[in-house]
Amino acid sequence: MKEVRSEIEIAAPAQKVWDIITDLERYPEWNAFCPRMSAKKIVVGEEVDLDCQMTEKQLLKNEHEVFLAYEPEKFKVCWGTSRKRGRPGIKSFHWQVCEPLDERRTKFVNYEQFYGPLSCVVYLLYGGRLRKAYAKYDQDLKKRAEA
Repeated sequence: MKEVRSEIEIAAPAQKVWDIITDLERYPEWNAFCPRMSAKKIVVGEEVDLDCQMTEKQLLKNEHEVFLAYEPEKFKVCWGTSRKRGRPGIKSFHWQVCEPLDERRTKFVNYEQFYGPLSCVVYLLYGGRLRKAYAKYDQDLKKRAEA
């Protein structure tokens, strides 16, 4: 298993941060990392297509993913490689977690785990770029939540 992880402290309640990351229709307004997602709401088991801005010049279009977990009471959501239309040899789990620090602060944890025979290759090819893209996503989320 390989993992790419980022964390950031946000000066906003966990519920506010959660509402932003789960409002898929508003992603184009603030989320430069994922400017397009075909789903309008999160439904576990539902397939979704999305675009990922890996770098300023590299946009991965029509990535096939599936919603794997949705736990609003714990402020946790996960999606990953489509189990029906994804790439063979790799399974990913992209978790976004809002951890309340107190009533006004949240630790946002954003991480993706890669499994399967191609996980090392995917990590070598995309790990560094994904780490930078997640850091940018975290900053964009912080800016939105603290506005």
